[in-house]
Amino acid sequence: MKIALLFLACISVAAAQFWHPLAPCEDDTQCPPTGYCCHYSTVLLFKLCELKPAQGWPCDPTVVSSCECNDGLICMPDGTTGQYTCQTEV
Repeated sequence: MKIALLFLACISVAAAQFWHPLAPCEDDTQCPPTGYCCHYSTVLLFKLCELKPAQGWPCDPTVVSSCECNDGLICMPDGTTGQYTCQTEV
């Protein structure tokens, strides 16, 4: 039984390696349609699909280090911390 569970765990890990949400891309059409954008990674040094920031998440108003905020949100400075976060458009 333990061997079967170990085998299933190995298969799960291997399967996760083939589908990855941070897949390389050339433009937004190659990313999942909802909640992702194609963005240049300054860490990996190529474009990849990244998750768009949701409400309250940190963001970059210049869109250099992160994707634009999710639909209906805008990157604005937080009134208490001064850090830029995605907030609802008013």
